[in-house]
Amino acid sequence: MDSPGVHIDFWEVRCYHARDGTNESMDERGSFMSKKALVTGGSHNIGQGIAVVLAEKGYDVAITYRSRADGAEETRKAVEALGRKCYVFQAELSQEDAPQRVVDQAYDALDGLDLTVCNAANPSGRGSILSATPEFINNLFALNFRNYLLTASASSRYMVRDGVPGVILFITSSRARRAYPDDYLYGGFKAGIERACESMAIDLCRYGIRVNCVAPGCIWMRDGGCPDPEEYPFLKNGIPLHRSGTAREVGEAVAYLASEEAGYITGISLRVDGGLILPGMREGKEPNALWYDSNWQDKVRAEAMEMLENHRKEMEK
Repeated sequence: MDSPGVHIDFWEVRCYHARDGTNESMDERGSFMSKKALVTGGSHNIGQGIAVVLAEKGYDVAITYRSRADGAEETRKAVEALGRKCYVFQAELSQEDAPQRVVDQAYDALDGLDLTVCNAANPSGRGSILSATPEFINNLFALNFRNYLLTASASSRYMVRDGVPGVILFITSSRARRAYPDDYLYGGFKAGIERACESMAIDLCRYGIRVNCVAPGCIWMRDGGCPDPEEYPFLKNGIPLHRSGTAREVGEAVAYLASEEAGYITGISLRVDGGLILPGMREGKEPNALWYDSNWQDKVRAEAMEMLENHRKEMEK
């Protein structure tokens, strides 16, 4: 093959070195540059797995955390042990100005931005529509939807200005495509992000910026998430690949979509779920689904009627 930077163009040089297993590209002077990534919510579980895998692939990373300072430090040490840089920023991304501030901090610390992974989210938004409140909806909207859009917006402006054919990735969920009766809000926002991703992919393609989603399913986590299927045979039998996934496997999916090998892929959602939603698996630890669980239905109705009664009393004051 011809010497890099002599008889082949810049694009071919980048592809050639990406195949060497690194994420270092050449600038116009023939010098190597490390790729730079921002991962929100990088202090634990899936976000931590993504940050470590990206470091293994040659990325310097910046991560955010809300309250898990110890986890963020753990991530930093793991990344630096791989010979890469890791910058840590505390942020409450549900605040309107936080996404722009975090992107500014990451960009300045890394001296650029090639990849943004929007991962920070609140996974607890389950409940019946009968008991919906403005506070419940607004709190989840701020972190699980608005935060993703504002982080992508701020990141893309830097990429466009710098002429960087960057990548923006959203961590969504298999629940974006599979409906459950107590999941109108969390799953609904994840579905909304996937639809927004498609429009962003078209919007930003003229700048060479690709936008995709990674949708995890049942992922084992140290402090929550999917329980061990060995302890719950219903899960093991219900997931076609008969196990839960890992944060590393989500990280590998992110690394692939960020790579040159995925350079012709934009506007998609890549599920990492072991085939979970293909057969229409009922979600839960037991084989009783909520839509015919009379105890759950009775509880939801009682809460809703109490809300309505209290509301009527307030109206009469």
